[in-house]
Amino acid sequence: MTLRKIKTNDTPAFNASLLICILQMANIGTVCIIGAYLFKIDTLTDRITAVYIGLGLYIFLFVINYFLLYAQRELILERYQDLLPKRKTKGQIYFWLYVLLSLVIFFVAGINLVTPK
Repeated sequence: MTLRKIKTNDTPAFNASLLICILQMANIGTVCIIGAYLFKIDTLTDRITAVYIGLGLYIFLFVINYFLLYAQRELILERYQDLLPKRKTKGQIYFWLYVLLSLVIFFVAGINLVTPK
């Protein structure tokens, strides 16, 4: 709903779905980094392979999110249209905390747990 307030944003639902996919990728990456560290799994691959794996996973997530969220955007918007202002503010605070923590934890785990050989 916040993206709808930006006047130059023609497709707020599509932009939100892209952001959700990026955050999901960061969360999956964090779990993979922590899992590889805990179980001593060697995950070194070349850069090209990592790019293809990342793009494949992103496309997979986007297709899933398209059918579960984007295709039903009008129903979702209608459901949350009449929230109380206090509840909207709380939801936005939780959302931005999720964004911030997802990215910070991903980068901190990547910097501290991935050791080049």
